[in-house]
Amino acid sequence: MYPVLFRVVGVPIETYYVIWFAALSIMLRWIIRRLSIYGIDEDEGVSVLRWTFLGMLFGARGFEYIWNFHVYLNDPSLFLDLDRGSLSEVGAFVGAILTAFILCRRSSKVSFSGLCEAAAAPAIFAVAFGRWGCFSAGCCVGIESAFPLALHFPYDAAGVTRHPTQIYYSLFAFFILVSLLPIEKWSLKKRLLTGQNRPVLAPVAIILGSVMRFVIDPFRADSAGGGFLLSHVVLAAATALSVAWVYASVKALLSGVAQSADS
Repeated sequence: MYPVLFRVVGVPIETYYVIWFAALSIMLRWIIRRLSIYGIDEDEGVSVLRWTFLGMLFGARGFEYIWNFHVYLNDPSLFLDLDRGSLSEVGAFVGAILTAFILCRRSSKVSFSGLCEAAAAPAIFAVAFGRWGCFSAGCCVGIESAFPLALHFPYDAAGVTRHPTQIYYSLFAFFILVSLLPIEKWSLKKRLLTGQNRPVLAPVAIILGSVMRFVIDPFRADSAGGGFLLSHVVLAAATALSVAWVYASVKALLSGVAQSADS
């Protein structure tokens, strides 16, 4: 049971959901404000975002079912018990990317690469902010440690301290967010000079986000779970594709700048 922040008509409102709701709400609003920067029609973009958000939620929950499939197979009624299990950050990423890709293929006014560029920084912000919801709930907690930054969590026995991996994720994500700002400024300037809509921000965000998970995940108490193996396979594949993606984009942009200078 997550800590209760307040009650509305007797219904408990838990801190975890309040923080994540705020993080995702800000993320969506920020993405919408950035659509025009990447030449995306706002009405069409918002329509795609609605379905992409649902795809994100299905993906986040879907990975829980995949990780613990044998449990749900033995008792199918648990599929409808949303209080059981967890939501996967990697699953949310996969669900959002696949949904956006399919919808953008069907739309002439929303480019997939442009939408990814618009969403990159806000998505990282959502992780940085939302992880404090995880911290308040004590989920995604770290292994026991005497490290100076280790903290005691209420459900542990007296004297037990753990890595606050939720805070590590948040701080790393804020670092990524700050790092993306000059990269976006550079890419937008090069896009303006060359007229090429080459994505740079999104693949860089994916690469750095994957590095964050690979660095911090081993310190989580549940790192031995099968879900982590699946998540890391997905992240490794996403990183490899993103390295190729950003290399091709930067090469094309620099080539376009050189041609502009020659002419």
